[in-house]
Amino acid sequence: MTGRTCRLPLMMSSGFLLVLAACHKHTPPPDTRPVRSIVIQPVTSTTGEPLTGQVAPHRSVALSFRLPGKIVERSVSVGSTVHAGQVVARLDEVSARQTLQAATADVEAAKADLVQMETLRHRATALLPVKAISKNDYDDVTRRYHSAQSAVQSTEARMGIAQESVDHTRLTADADGIVTDRLAEVGEVVAAGQPVLRVAESGERDVQFDIPASLLRSRNLTGETLSVCLDADMTVCTQAQLYEIAPDADPLTRTYRAKALLHAPPRDMTLGSVVITRMVQPDRQEIRLPPAALTAQDGKTAVWIVAPGSSTVSLRQIEIARYTATDVLVASGLKAGDRVVTAGVQALYPNQKVTLLNDADVRP
Repeated sequence: MTGRTCRLPLMMSSGFLLVLAACHKHTPPPDTRPVRSIVIQPVTSTTGEPLTGQVAPHRSVALSFRLPGKIVERSVSVGSTVHAGQVVARLDEVSARQTLQAATADVEAAKADLVQMETLRHRATALLPVKAISKNDYDDVTRRYHSAQSAVQSTEARMGIAQESVDHTRLTADADGIVTDRLAEVGEVVAAGQPVLRVAESGERDVQFDIPASLLRSRNLTGETLSVCLDADMTVCTQAQLYEIAPDADPLTRTYRAKALLHAPPRDMTLGSVVITRMVQPDRQEIRLPPAALTAQDGKTAVWIVAPGSSTVSLRQIEIARYTATDVLVASGLKAGDRVVTAGVQALYPNQKVTLLNDADVRP
């Protein structure tokens, strides 16, 4: 009896301690999950089969010497940036310099003859009125004077040509651009007009691609607007206007080479970049999502929407227009400005708080 009496207070004390412990226990914070997301931005609708193309210069120039000769210097190579007026190569100018020296000497001699004949003409002009010189002698002096004038003009012209020949031994760039091809080497003897370097001028760029004959049979595509996206990053896009289609098909592929001028090409669309082109329908806008953003609710397609104020997520059902190889086209259920979760959708539940990850937050 005494033992039971002693155990009762001990049990009551233990229960009291448990109650106190329960009172001081903190409620765990809500689970916050980091997610990746995108903000919906409708883009201009495109249609038709995607056509693979390549970024190319709008204007490419082959630089060549106007004179034949031996190349003794080339100051640029493939990939070098050149500016208008920059010397990019030189010919051996020894022969041209010698021709210029000879022409310069001829000019000095012709000018000396002209000075002498001018003195004789003045003397003959003064002697003729007093009959100290015959009319025939006067006419002969006048003729020789005019011949000396013509000789000066002729030698000056030859000196100008010789000077141009010296200048033409230096090959200069006509405009700013990038060297895309080297067609001759130092030490090689080239003919006049033989291409030495090919330069893609800076500024406008084209996209070149092949069009199948089936598209050309349906309508005239010249002047059409195209959507152009970088194959390595489909988010880098711009538009282009088709301005040229080859009249003859390629003998092997039976396709027609087409060229379109890019409108404000992004910096990432460098020369040689592979791009994907499609025809544009300006009157239609479409919303695209990555396939990883899709989930299901009651057997229907849905996505997780992030509330802008509370950073909580909720499910919203959407309708799919069609699927492509890289993304999903949404028919309804989303509007511009909605933020949609694109990664981690399977681990979310309604009203769960999330934090938004940037690309810099993702670690391998």
